[in-house]
Amino acid sequence: MTSVQPAQPQPSASRVLVVDDEESIRDLCARVLSRAGYSVSTAPNGEDAVALLTREAFALVISDIRMPGISGLEVLERAKATHPAIRVVLITGFGTPQMLTRAQQSGADRILTKPFNPMELLAAVREILPSGNAEPR
Repeated sequence: MTSVQPAQPQPSASRVLVVDDEESIRDLCARVLSRAGYSVSTAPNGEDAVALLTREAFALVISDIRMPGISGLEVLERAKATHPAIRVVLITGFGTPQMLTRAQQSGADRILTKPFNPMELLAAVREILPSGNAEPR
């Protein structure tokens, strides 16, 4: 008897995972991206983000660098290890030169410095994801 393997979820170019331990930043990013037509999921920490990345497919992860437990850098590295084509934006209010170098070497597509405004966030996402994938609402 042949076993049927469940289909791997196919990433939608408009699926975004936002990871930040600060609820206000996580909610702001999710609201801005949802209004721009992206399908957004959120995670309050790196552990939840890694769990979501094993169950669901995303085109982009936006993650705070500094979080308790699994850091944004670790989320980046784990995401790239299992989904090499995934795009990643890291956000930080304070990043050491070593941390920023590691982020770039690990494959971060962009680093946004807090505070950033909604237009800067959208510009970064639109620069990274192929155009025309999010439907305007």
